[in-house]
Amino acid sequence: MKHIVLNRDFGIVRTVAVFGPGRGGTSVIAGCLRALGVSMGTAPHPYKHEWSPIVRQANDKVDLPQTCLMIQQMNASHPHWGWKFPSDVFHIDAITPLLRNPGFIVVTRDLAEVALSGLVRQNLPFEISLHQAAIVSQYIANRIQFWPWPILVVPFAETLREPGRLVEVLCAFLQIDPGEKERQQAVHFVQPLTRGYRPFDARPDQLHDFSPAADNLSDSQKLAIDLSARKSQEYSRHFEKLLTDTKDATDLLAARIRRPHELMIASQIVSQLHDLFRECGAGGIGGGAESPAEPGFSSTRRWHAAVGQLLENLSNTAAEATKGAQCSTGDYDALIRLFRALQLLIRVHVALEAGLRRIEFKTN
Repeated sequence: MKHIVLNRDFGIVRTVAVFGPGRGGTSVIAGCLRALGVSMGTAPHPYKHEWSPIVRQANDKVDLPQTCLMIQQMNASHPHWGWKFPSDVFHIDAITPLLRNPGFIVVTRDLAEVALSGLVRQNLPFEISLHQAAIVSQYIANRIQFWPWPILVVPFAETLREPGRLVEVLCAFLQIDPGEKERQQAVHFVQPLTRGYRPFDARPDQLHDFSPAADNLSDSQKLAIDLSARKSQEYSRHFEKLLTDTKDATDLLAARIRRPHELMIASQIVSQLHDLFRECGAGGIGGGAESPAEPGFSSTRRWHAAVGQLLENLSNTAAEATKGAQCSTGDYDALIRLFRALQLLIRVHVALEAGLRRIEFKTN
């Protein structure tokens, strides 16, 4: 089984944290460790196998005194213990000094597969899921460069391909020697045909998703509310900055129009943008602007007004979608409308830049 152990000579591991992007396979590793007898928390989730020793304050900052107390309690109760909670990777630097003989297991997975899993499992838009997984993966990679503790890196696909070998790799990394019953249970838990979350003591033929449909829906809605609020702020800031740049490009192109040929180039831009908006099903975006028939607009002023109307319609759509995303009740509808408005604004900006280049370089 393909894997790598880094910093093996830096000592034994008695506290292990499992990291990787959401939908990246961390549950498989955490469940396997539970089957091998490693405590993965005081009350880990029965199917996701999640738990965290990190106590968070209301502002999401780490409560270090309470976290230290939790870790001390786990140390006193278990010779080996660990946890899996993907977002904890962003806090691990703060609590590593509190851990006893720490080590890390990093699960990697193809980013497209992660994003597709998020789309199917949680209705998470592919672009957002891909970006989120990339952020987590890069953050972990940056930490791996300098973490002076033992690290096991294992591809998710390999865990499913060779579950028996995975068990041996985990035991060797943690230097534990569970009984044959525990080893066999861990092998049984890692099943490539599993269709969802499973308890760590599931039988080999229990491949269905044990997680209740209501819980899955609730998790998906909570994620949508959180991501819609956060991503809408990011998209809105990007939109406003680009809107200013696009208005400047509009003014610059209008100033370059001095001959009929140049006005025709500018007119073609607006005509092509109207076609693009219709093809994208932009819900009326741009519908208030003049859509000229060939040969184009009769004056630069009319062309400038038409582009201004396009931008105003896009801006109104973005503002309305931003408000909706900030108040999402558990779906991505408003966020997707904002995202599409941003994409269309990018196309407008690029089209104007292309028109400037055509005029500057005197191309057709």
